[in-house]
Amino acid sequence: MKRKKRILAAALALWVVSGMFARGAQEKAPVADDDYVIKIGYGIGPGLCSAPFFIAEELGYFAEEGLKWEHVMIDIGQIPLLLTNGTIDVTNNLLDGMIQPIANGLQIKIPLGLHTGCTRIVVRKDSGIQKLSDLRGKRIGTMGLASPPNIILQRYLAEEGIRTVEPNSEVEWVVYSGPELALALKNGQVDAIATGDPPAYAAEKEGWARTIADTSKDGYLKDEYCCVVAVNNEVAKNHPAVLAKVLRAVQKAAQYTAEHPEETARLVAEKQYAAGNVEDNIGFLKAYSYRATVSGVEKGIRRTTEDLKRIGLLDSSVDVDELTNNVFIAIPGVPDSL
Repeated sequence: MKRKKRILAAALALWVVSGMFARGAQEKAPVADDDYVIKIGYGIGPGLCSAPFFIAEELGYFAEEGLKWEHVMIDIGQIPLLLTNGTIDVTNNLLDGMIQPIANGLQIKIPLGLHTGCTRIVVRKDSGIQKLSDLRGKRIGTMGLASPPNIILQRYLAEEGIRTVEPNSEVEWVVYSGPELALALKNGQVDAIATGDPPAYAAEKEGWARTIADTSKDGYLKDEYCCVVAVNNEVAKNHPAVLAKVLRAVQKAAQYTAEHPEETARLVAEKQYAAGNVEDNIGFLKAYSYRATVSGVEKGIRRTTEDLKRIGLLDSSVDVDELTNNVFIAIPGVPDSL
């Protein structure tokens, strides 16, 4: 595990350093807020995490704020690099996957929580596993030890008193690519997986899988933001008024998503922003809490950092208050919630 931590730290350092050089090469004279075109990154994927960004674009909330902006299609796996090298200024990402990179030097700000939910712990329906505590001693499939679903599962298991970090791990981690994960569970190669919707829901719908924990409704994570808004440091520092327009538009769009899940799901399908059929997506949108707040994300950053430190995924020297204060930012002109 120590070797894996060193590899992760080296990779993250490379992201940060490459971003600094790229950013330095692009430095120009300061741009006035009225002329600044903010680059908003979000990509088309299987889930609905970016739904408020889609809605803000399609229903004109960005335009209502008088925002000058550009939609940049991105690979969500490259978000840390894209934010630090200036390819994008703002996007959404899973909070659980960002704390380790931040502790290792990733320089970004998180000003807003977006929604709860979107991750499930799934087992075979014919297995004897009924609850999280039954996973002690089991083989668990994962897309990566630092992947957000895996970190969420480790936080759940820690609450059950189950150790998940070597050399004393009480579970065995087996890494698969995303498309292989559900198949590995179906074929009995692993006893459980942690994954998002719609793949987790689809496995259960097919009749062979069962959910034993769902972050939209189970345990102490059900009220915590899984997805947050992440921002380039320079934009947060130099263009807070422009960023405030983005955040207010996203808050309006999140509120619309919560109040109109049917219309949101149909629009997402019509524009092909996400996979899944309309009826399933309506169910997901109703299950997740799209109430975008400022104070809630600060609490989420702090608690996630505390958990990762307790589990052993962060070094014992990490100062929780310092990390939280460094990454959380309240942008003037953005209400706590709508």
